[in-house]
Amino acid sequence: MSADWPSIILDTPSKADAWEKIFDAMLDLAQNIRSPAALHEQTVIPDRLLSEAAWDLWEAYPKRAKLTSAALGEWCGDSASNGQAVLILDALSLRELPLLLDGAKKHNIEISGVKVTGSECPSTTNQFAKALNLSSRSTLANDKKPGTFKLFDKSVYTDVFSIPFEDCAVPSNPNLFIWHSWLDDLIHMQNKNHEIEKIVSKELLGDGFWNFINKLRQGRKLVITSDHGYAVSKLFSSEVIDKHAVEILRKTFGASRNKAAANPWQNQFMPPIVMTENNQHVVLGQRKWKIQSGFPQISHGGMSLLEVAVPYMELPSL
Repeated sequence: MSADWPSIILDTPSKADAWEKIFDAMLDLAQNIRSPAALHEQTVIPDRLLSEAAWDLWEAYPKRAKLTSAALGEWCGDSASNGQAVLILDALSLRELPLLLDGAKKHNIEISGVKVTGSECPSTTNQFAKALNLSSRSTLANDKKPGTFKLFDKSVYTDVFSIPFEDCAVPSNPNLFIWHSWLDDLIHMQNKNHEIEKIVSKELLGDGFWNFINKLRQGRKLVITSDHGYAVSKLFSSEVIDKHAVEILRKTFGASRNKAAANPWQNQFMPPIVMTENNQHVVLGQRKWKIQSGFPQISHGGMSLLEVAVPYMELPSL
């Protein structure tokens, strides 16, 4: 199955409407495609359209797309709720959505709603933390959140976990914000993508994860979402080969997808290869380049659809 990407990306007059349609189409694909490789294949055309013909949509993305941080701000501000919990599964992408849906069904758990929301720009953990008025993810550990934390109020209990899900203690506080780094840690270990798929499938279908989910749901509505997704760079459709461009990209980024920047990007490539946002240079689309150390098989921080589009699932309380 596929979406009418040229119509969605090139013919939608409003940039906000275009991003809403893009996210709706990504949700439809993710719900109906079981294979992560096949899902990636379906993103080649829209990623190339966005980076080579409609790069103004990427430039508009930070202010026109529905970002996860904004969606959480609205949901956590619902004063009518007696108890709410948020679980951030760091680096959870749309590849994992079918596993979450299957796991919920297997464990007889109802899903209230599913949609797609977007990462920050760049698609990194630190940028998402900054969007929540945090200096870093770690400031939420052991309920040591700073007073600047954007979500809920001072009564919310926060924590950061990297231990197995079944070992995570869940306090009795009415409101919880839990950030788990399991999948992000797995990616940064630079496992091969097929190895990650096996580990992730076993975990997200297993009892340990869903028992943890049910603990979070005791007296609380729950949202499961992510700070960003990830790219399987090994499958990228575009390799930059222009010698001048490759030299600049190597010097600026090395083998990364984003880099801190004091000034806007000055190199005028056409179509653009890089945009500057939040004091970061960010690579657009499924682009990589040859580098002596080798481009990582899995990465994030750039602007491609599977890096920025993440699941946003709502579950009822128990």
